[in-house]
Amino acid sequence: MTTRRLVFPLVALIALGVTTAWACDSGTVRDAAFHAPRDVHRLCLIAKREDPDADAMEHRLETWIQGVGADLNVELTRIAADDPSVGWTDYGIPSAPPDVPVVALIGQFPSPPRAFVIDHWAPGPSDEELAVLMDSPVRQRIREGLLNYWAVVVVAAEAGDGAAAFRPMLEAVTRKWAEEQSPGVAVVDLDRTDSRERTLCSFAGIRPDGPVWAGVVFGRGRLVAPPLEGDSVSEAHLNQLIAGLAAQCTCLQESLVMGLDVPLTWNEALDAQVVALAPPQGYVEMTIDEQVAAIETQLEAEVPDEAGGVLAMTLVPLAAAALAALAALALVVWRVRRQSADL
Repeated sequence: MTTRRLVFPLVALIALGVTTAWACDSGTVRDAAFHAPRDVHRLCLIAKREDPDADAMEHRLETWIQGVGADLNVELTRIAADDPSVGWTDYGIPSAPPDVPVVALIGQFPSPPRAFVIDHWAPGPSDEELAVLMDSPVRQRIREGLLNYWAVVVVAAEAGDGAAAFRPMLEAVTRKWAEEQSPGVAVVDLDRTDSRERTLCSFAGIRPDGPVWAGVVFGRGRLVAPPLEGDSVSEAHLNQLIAGLAAQCTCLQESLVMGLDVPLTWNEALDAQVVALAPPQGYVEMTIDEQVAAIETQLEAEVPDEAGGVLAMTLVPLAAAALAALAALALVVWRVRRQSADL
């Protein structure tokens, strides 16, 4: 086999990778999200290594996660507060907490890795607080919408204001997508002053006194980043975010780099209930073999020599990685701005 014949299959394999795919076999970005692994947040118990009370709390939280919280994308981690080798920045905090034990819910942007604190409880969450962490009325409505629509638009009006001022704009958005990409999108109102929505508001950076906020959620609860706030909440911007979910899943539109999963209960039974929606007009799904053949044919036509083939093999993953890095950077910048505003 010549070098040329080796190059094209290698390029095809690279192109079919998770983050460097020319095309994927799971349809739209919305559909692909139901096949992707979920982001798992860490419920960190920070305590001294020798602490009987912390041992009891660890057992209680572990029992809760394995039982009632089994469908929640959260895992328990114990951190020794008196261990000098702990890298606290890995948990989104500068140093060990002054008072322990304490329990913190830590999220992490996957690429580049960056941890942030979602919520915390001292010395630990009560049964009522665990129930708030587990689920809420708005997250229930989000979950129902995700099963049947392309996406769910969550809107949090400013404190003291109703969502009436945004209703015409939201109706225009839902009407557009119902007509162009049936069944369209669902809209869910979020009351930022509702204590039952503490987890969702903390995760999304929605402050009690903040401006109007709007976010698009898809898949098993992935919030598109960055969400919209203040003057950026508009019909055009919402349509732009939603349009990315109805597109064919490629390295340019990859669900894994478009956002972060909300703490949300989800299980295989819900996967079975997801409505299979028709892809956008003009999209033709291809099998893996067809994709490899198409890629090889395209590269043979566009890259006539071996040097060109090697160059293509080098540039394809680099370009895709750059796109993923840009999307992740936008996510990090959004969160940094939110945390800076809270200081």
